[in-house]
Amino acid sequence: MTDLIPLISSQRYLNDATVARKARTFNVFVVNVIKVVLRGRPFRVLVDGHHNLAAARLAGVEPTWRGAPKKLQRIIDTTPAAEFEYFLINNLTDSDWYYVDTGAVVPELLDIERRAA
Repeated sequence: MTDLIPLISSQRYLNDATVARKARTFNVFVVNVIKVVLRGRPFRVLVDGHHNLAAARLAGVEPTWRGAPKKLQRIIDTTPAAEFEYFLINNLTDSDWYYVDTGAVVPELLDIERRAA
């Protein structure tokens, strides 16, 4: 996906055996991303398919990019934008938010989001 909007994630863990198996056996590598604005800046968030993306890169092929899974899309559609932004910034998987292409932490997303009183 050629896109100038940076791809970020808060999941760094990858099982190397899973990535290798998928690279060897899959023909299609589905990766789910959503476009969001966090602290005034646009990002693409890798929400599902971390292993598929790594396997596609290992296999030297472009993954199949898709939007939000249906359940997540329903949440996005029914949650005010500011509340969803707060949720994303404060709910990390196993890492601070980082740029998927470089591994560098996204500095402007390091601090927790505070709700207005």
